[in-house]
Amino acid sequence: MSAFIKYPIAVLALFSMVMTVDAKNIQQNPTTEQPPAGVLFDIPKLAGKTQAEVEVLLGEPVFCAKSESALNCSFQEDEIEIVFIDGKADWITVNGTFRSPAYSQKVEGKTKAEALALLGDPAFCVKEQSALHCSFKDGDVSVSVEFIDGKVSETTVKGSLANAPYSKETLVMLGLPVKDTSFSNEHVMRWDNIPGLLSVMLHSEGKTVSVATIKVKTK
Repeated sequence: MSAFIKYPIAVLALFSMVMTVDAKNIQQNPTTEQPPAGVLFDIPKLAGKTQAEVEVLLGEPVFCAKSESALNCSFQEDEIEIVFIDGKADWITVNGTFRSPAYSQKVEGKTKAEALALLGDPAFCVKEQSALHCSFKDGDVSVSVEFIDGKVSETTVKGSLANAPYSKETLVMLGLPVKDTSFSNEHVMRWDNIPGLLSVMLHSEGKTVSVATIKVKTK
């Protein structure tokens, strides 16, 4: 009789231990929260973070420049620029088009023939006075090249935000809630009403966004 009683008690004890371990594992390994569909740059995850925390999300910076009161760093081939004030991400800029160090090193100073060998045939070229502007498609990246005196003078890259419509709906691509603007005209949209941020601005390039700038609330 005593053995019969001990057996179910042992089973219950084992079951209790398993449930306790599972509960601890759930607490220690919570489900990773995925960004909403359509988000290109999750601004709330960058705002107010330290440089180390930002690097976990964006990788190492292309370069950083230190001033008296701030640290200015460029990430992801200059597509994202962040100014750290008091050690926290305070100004965040997402560029629609930007100079890419990788492409600058790759093609600048090359002749048109050498650039074609590296980038392939251009999608189109436009002649303007002393310069020739050509657009190339390198995989998923659009690269604009300016030739002066037959050599590459400047290269710019079209970023993910460059095709975003100049509209309040583009806030979704920045991980932000869609709200009515505080100010708007054909060149600039500004929001002063987004929780946790001092201001958000979209600058237009025709019907698309050229630059997004975000100011974080800091002391």
